[in-house]
Amino acid sequence: MKRETTTKQKKVPKLINPCDSKAMNDLDDNEVIVLTRQKNQECYQEIVKRYQKRLSAYLYHLVGNKEEVEDVLQEVFVKVYKNIKKFDVNQKFSSWIYRIAHNEAVNFLKKKTRRRLVSWEDIISYKDQMALQEEQGQESSMDVWMRKERRQEVKDAIAKLPKKYRAVLALRYECVHSYQEMAEILGKPTNTVGTLLRRAKKRLVTVLNEQDVL
Repeated sequence: MKRETTTKQKKVPKLINPCDSKAMNDLDDNEVIVLTRQKNQECYQEIVKRYQKRLSAYLYHLVGNKEEVEDVLQEVFVKVYKNIKKFDVNQKFSSWIYRIAHNEAVNFLKKKTRRRLVSWEDIISYKDQMALQEEQGQESSMDVWMRKERRQEVKDAIAKLPKKYRAVLALRYECVHSYQEMAEILGKPTNTVGTLLRRAKKRLVTVLNEQDVL
């Protein structure tokens, strides 16, 4: 009796129920992506769940309007779903999806005739304090500023910065990305990202000094 031939398929994570919420928590992003590639819509929702809030915060720093953020975010997840098979699972998924979000925001802003200024409301958080530990000694005034709760003054200062500076500040201090991850997201060399971040902080400190915040 002839044995039936079987074709090799991509390894799928072993789960009793692939879309069980508890089981999902044990999977990393790339394992969820493998399941999503099997046309598993429920598993794709896990990706949305993991990144919706984080991407919304980042997009808000660029777009500056909650309703418009929703529109851009929807386009981001549509593009992610359509291109999920193109993602290299050997790479870091978070960098890939953030780059899509960044590009969608840039495209959205290009289409607008009027630019909205961004808020820095959510960036003053415990994440800032952790991320800034690496920068201590280089720009101590940033540490002083981050410990102050003058949010309106900060919002006014950020509103005066160019979009490219708002982007690197948000990626570094809100999203807490490494320089390498920021380079992948922005499509720029690591050295360029470092230069942008230094210039952004310098410009921000200058504006804050002009406003007598520091």
